Amino acid sequence: MHTSITCFLLATSLAAAFVTQAPSLCCRPSNLQNSPLFQPEKNDDETSNEFQGFNPFTPGAKMPSKGGFGILSDEERKQPPPSTPGGQISPRQMKMKEITTELLMCISDDDSVSELLLSHEEFLLDQLNNLDAVLEPDSVLSPDMTRSQRFQRYGEVMEERINGARAPAAKKALGSLKDFVMSRE
Repeated sequence: MHTSITCFLLATSLAAAFVTQAPSLCCRPSNLQNSPLFQPEKNDDETSNEFQGFNPFTPGAKMPSKGGFGILSDEERKQPPPSTPGGQISPRQMKMKEITTELLMCISDDDSVSELLLSHEEFLLDQLNNLDAVLEPDSVLSPDMTRSQRFQRYGEVMEERINGARAPAAKKALGSLKDFVMSRE
């Protein structure tokens, strides 16, 4: 029992010593307000305000972005895609998108696929058969190619696209399109 009283007295004297020291530690003026964490950031250009015009309470408000790290800046996002001069999607591209969408929707029915491809045969073969056809700027064909070179290049590109497709339905649709066009060579 004598040992426990000694431990108790030692503990209380240490606590008393700490309490008498504590006011000098905790009542000192804080340097927290002078910490760099609470100071405004200093930029090379003090006049720039990256949040200028941004109101987080406006529905649909978006913070302006400067770009970088693979993110397009607001100005780059407003640029049209480089599909054709002037940034417009060409009528040919729209028509091909329409045909491939229809092809995907009926891919499980061979008769429907054949009917669809036959109904668009002239369009599908135009740039391959007509050496004077106007080619898109991003076309895989060039004006100096012969008819047989165009078919050969078409077959190569379609094979690459088929191999690159992930979905089985897309592979089948591209394969049907390629087989149909190549059968017309």
